[in-house]
Amino acid sequence: MLSAKDLEDNEGWNESAAQIPCESPISEARGLNNLKLSKHYPRGSVLFVEGQRPRGVYVLCEGRAKVSIASAEGKTLVLRIAQPGELLGMNATLTGQPYGATVETLERCRIDFIPREGVLKLLDRDKKACLGVAHALSRKLSSVVEHTRLLFLSKSASEKLARLLVRWCDEHGKRTAQGIRINSGLTHEEMAQMICASRETVTRVLGEFKRKDIVSLVDKAIFVRNRKALESLACC
Repeated sequence: MLSAKDLEDNEGWNESAAQIPCESPISEARGLNNLKLSKHYPRGSVLFVEGQRPRGVYVLCEGRAKVSIASAEGKTLVLRIAQPGELLGMNATLTGQPYGATVETLERCRIDFIPREGVLKLLDRDKKACLGVAHALSRKLSSVVEHTRLLFLSKSASEKLARLLVRWCDEHGKRTAQGIRINSGLTHEEMAQMICASRETVTRVLGEFKRKDIVSLVDKAIFVRNRKALESLACC
């Protein structure tokens, strides 16, 4: 597992990546290109850690990243999977408070980094960028509410996992001949960390869904073959 600090002088970073457009809530802000550094991170890179002093904002241009929090006892809760276009670390950057979560790449990612001082100056002079950030934070809040509903208003692990899969279908599922393909990039252990269950429980429930022909498992992908049945289990 590699941290962003460990990678600061890594020759694998690709400066030319900055020339490829990155769609984000602040991508059209005036003077942005003069502030950002665009780099490639390998899988397993930690961008920042919960409790760390905020250095700035990471804009996820390509790839996906895992956002998680941990307890003092070492228990981990995966909050969500960040998708291209998301702003990571914006809350801490705005408030000056420590990062509230840990972010780790799930695959090779291209990421723009904007130092905190640059972000604050950018938002001070660009109203469109401010509005974009407000919308981004609003969507993140909605995501937190949905995940809270999944965790605390579900009656069983089966319902929690079904709700999670339905949500993934809507957020980044792709229709194929085999069903709706979901590439979460997560292990059973990490999926368990999203629904506050054990790895064994997730493996067992997925096995039950498979036997009922609700899903099929191919390599690291999940194919939802019967969405109506999945929604019924999720009590949607």
